[in-house]
Amino acid sequence: MSALLQQQVDALLQRNLAARNQLIGTDYMPDLSPDTLQAGPQGFGEGLANVFGLYDAQPKLESILKEREGRASQYTRALKDLQKATKAQTKAEAKTERADLKAEEAADTTGVINREIEIADRLGDIQSRLQKEASQLALDQSIQQTQALFPYSDEAGRRGTERALDASQRFRAFKEQLPSSIQAIMASKQQQMASASNAFAQEALAIANQQQAATGFGQLGTGRYAGRRIA
Repeated sequence: MSALLQQQVDALLQRNLAARNQLIGTDYMPDLSPDTLQAGPQGFGEGLANVFGLYDAQPKLESILKEREGRASQYTRALKDLQKATKAQTKAEAKTERADLKAEEAADTTGVINREIEIADRLGDIQSRLQKEASQLALDQSIQQTQALFPYSDEAGRRGTERALDASQRFRAFKEQLPSSIQAIMASKQQQMASASNAFAQEALAIANQQQAATGFGQLGTGRYAGRRIA
């Protein structure tokens, strides 16, 4: 009986020591002093009884067993509390790590978006500048070509005027030789001819301007700007 109790007492001692080592340095260490219990004879009386074979260790072993069972229960509760706290701390750290990771990803995403916006803005500025340059170039070419047409338009108008003047002079000389009634009819005809000649000159000038505008718009749409000199 005493041998079995001794085995139980020794097993509890080892178990309690292992638990104590896990709890040392934590906030969950029970307020227990180190286990120094012994079942052997203590003092002169127990020593003398042991010499004569009269010492009985069983009552002391039973007392030590109960004490160590109580200690084991406290260590077990403390270990469970420590495990719960450790698990909660691990979850909290994992949550914090995930939040930090998401924040970093969000920051990276924001940085990418900002860079894309910046690039888009730059491209927009470049495109706007190119469009302005293209529009200005088309306008300059249109002005140059219109200016190039002016001499021809002026020449056409001048020739038309000369023809009308010459016809008017010849007609006046002829009219003066006719009766007054016929002269009135011929004057009306002369005025109609002069109006027709002026209308022809104006129409020629309008056609030249329309052709120039169409050329300018075509070059603006295709993005190619090459001036064409009209000979």
